[in-house]
Amino acid sequence: MGESELIETMPGANTAPPVLLLQGTGGTNQEMLTFGRRLAPQSPLITIAGRQGVGSQRQYFRQTASTPADPQQLETEARWLAEQVTAICRNHRWNRDHLITVGYSNGAAMAAYGLQTGCLPGATALLFHPLWVPVARPQNQQHRQVWLSAGRHDPLVSVATVQRVADACAATGMQTTVTVTGGTHHMTPGEVLQAYQWLAPRLTTD
Repeated sequence: MGESELIETMPGANTAPPVLLLQGTGGTNQEMLTFGRRLAPQSPLITIAGRQGVGSQRQYFRQTASTPADPQQLETEARWLAEQVTAICRNHRWNRDHLITVGYSNGAAMAAYGLQTGCLPGATALLFHPLWVPVARPQNQQHRQVWLSAGRHDPLVSVATVQRVADACAATGMQTTVTVTGGTHHMTPGEVLQAYQWLAPRLTTD
């Protein structure tokens, strides 16, 4: 699969902030575009699949319970994502400075890394059940606001892990909001509703 096939966009109002959607392991672009339209009905949407693995194992970075993420791979992939987003926004005349990043699981961890390092543009992010990845050189990010969610019965990403990600984001100056549900690794309707309610007042570029 070529890199161009990893990327899909959906038009929206050019006055609305564009949304970058980063999927979990094995997710699809169509699933993310459908989800993104629920969260941001008027926004242009961008979804970029990870370059690691194939099919149901596609990810942004490789990580297992016994093998931590490779710092060089994280940096390389975060910069690649930022380059793609910048080019897409430029080509469509979407304002990259108002970009909203939405990530789930592996994609949420990639987003958290990109936010803390300053690779990804924009000031707003929603991170659903993010995995933990270390950031060697976090930058001051006082202009960013981040919403994170966790499930009490999530067998893959514990509440403590999500809180650890939130604390790392807060340490860079980000404003963080953590929502904990009684669910598992799958997003619950209530969780999605809370995400929408948090995001709705931020879907303006004024």
